[in-house]
Amino acid sequence: MEADGNAGFVPDPWREKREAAARRSLPKGFRPEAWRVRREFGRIPDRLPPPPFKDAEPVGEAAVRVMRALDLPREDADAALVERIWPDAAGPDVAAHARPGALRDGVLTVRVRGSAWLSELRREGPAEILPRLRRAFGEFGAACPVRSLRIVPDFG
Repeated sequence: MEADGNAGFVPDPWREKREAAARRSLPKGFRPEAWRVRREFGRIPDRLPPPPFKDAEPVGEAAVRVMRALDLPREDADAALVERIWPDAAGPDVAAHARPGALRDGVLTVRVRGSAWLSELRREGPAEILPRLRRAFGEFGAACPVRSLRIVPDFG
């Protein structure tokens, strides 16, 4: 008997060709070392990553579709999306002291804790937050319904 650990191993003659074809179909910019780390960390048995989604739907469209299916008004759907993207759009400092409130007729009410933050956001907030909100809505594939901000104190 052989002491070799590969005694019963039968090589697969087509393995290299299958893997080469799979590598050619990988998305541009794919880094095999990053996939290898993710695969080993997550204990994923596949040697190659799954194919990219071809017909994925933007989250903004899906959220609006679900809200309409639940018979909720469009503004409620938009307000739910604003709530979801607020931390990224406002930034970590602002999000720690302010939260989005009602969205009515394109005016988003922003509730702010603390008088210093209130005066700061009233002075510079709309010019900084509105472009980021529009960009975040665009990433979700939805038009931004927020035209202006109404910044009020949060007593809650």
